Amino acid sequence: MQHLFKYFIWYVLIATFLCFSLLIPNFSSPTNIQNILIGGSVLGIMVIGQALCLFAKNLDLSAEGNVSIVTVIAAWLMLPAAESTFAQAGGLGVELAPVIVVPIMLTLGTLFGFINGLLIAYVGMNFFIVTLAMQLVLRGFGYVISEGAVMPGTPNSFNFLGGGQLYGIPMPIITMIIVFLIFHFFVKQTTIGRQVLFVGSNIKTAQTVGIDQKRIVLFVYAVSGFLAAFAGWMLLGKLETSVPNLGAELTLNVVAAAVIGGVSLKGGEGSLIGALAGVLLLAIINNALNLMSVDPYWVNAVRGFIILLALIIDAQKQRFLNRI
Repeated sequence: MQHLFKYFIWYVLIATFLCFSLLIPNFSSPTNIQNILIGGSVLGIMVIGQALCLFAKNLDLSAEGNVSIVTVIAAWLMLPAAESTFAQAGGLGVELAPVIVVPIMLTLGTLFGFINGLLIAYVGMNFFIVTLAMQLVLRGFGYVISEGAVMPGTPNSFNFLGGGQLYGIPMPIITMIIVFLIFHFFVKQTTIGRQVLFVGSNIKTAQTVGIDQKRIVLFVYAVSGFLAAFAGWMLLGKLETSVPNLGAELTLNVVAAAVIGGVSLKGGEGSLIGALAGVLLLAIINNALNLMSVDPYWVNAVRGFIILLALIIDAQKQRFLNRI
């Protein structure tokens, strides 16, 4: 039974893919498989940070606000000044090179995550309230800076991560795989990675053996912020246009992907490989619904149902594991 719970998401993933392959022409074609992977790449980067927070018995609801503000700031710093109109705005006019802007983006994202961790671990504030408030603050500043307008025309060198190819393989796919491998190794093979899981599974025991729980919480939020900014770079590069609501609804999808993939909301349990399966399952479903031209309102309903189902499965899994 434990084996079933451990690999359940992969069985569902394969069954879902085969089902849609029979129902939708060309669904399993190489081109569409590539589209599925590209569609899940941004979510795939962000779910790593969310999974680390969940491992440590925390939750980061600020990720989409992080994506919003860093992408707005990036476009603002790279684009030339222009007459602001109702629909479109220019940048600050400094026209910084991407090689300067990208480190600024990643540093800001890490800083926002660090502030989350500081308030939660050292000030003792509730993680739900802190990260939700941070999301609203960051998104609000995104609207202030952009004046609610789009900023199109980011440089090609900046866009390569989100829209380029390497030897015919889209960069978002390559990047997602590399980042996943790095963090999978980190969680499984490094001391800090194992401590993250230990803190989430039993805080008192972790403190007894000398693990600094506050430092771990600070660390996972900083990493989550960094990865949100990195995902923002990829997303902005893909779209080549900054809008203040970029990343909207990503938070729920990220949490859903992690929980669907077996990462427990109660902390200390799950794997990044499982979280990746959750991302791929959502990407497959989104792609299939788009190909079937399903009404967007139904798409949101289906996503909500999937999240609810994931929570039910997680609760049943915990109940089963507590009995054995």
